[in-house]
Amino acid sequence: MADIREEVVITFFSHYEAVKAKRQMGRGNLIAVPRALSSSCGTALEVSLEDFISNHGFDYDKAYLKEGDSWSVLQV
Repeated sequence: MADIREEVVITFFSHYEAVKAKRQMGRGNLIAVPRALSSSCGTALEVSLEDFISNHGFDYDKAYLKEGDSWSVLQV
């Protein structure tokens, strides 16, 4: 059975905060904010759920977990 890796998309108030969070975590991918989450353009950080839970000591707007075709906001 394949290992399912849950991905979290983290949105920020600015591009600078997204870059700063990626540097702090040392992993993840900077991506455009998915249209399903926001109609405004911006930069988000995509990381594994495990990495987010163990290392989210930075400022961010919201964190979303993809569940099928929908998104749920993480309350961590």
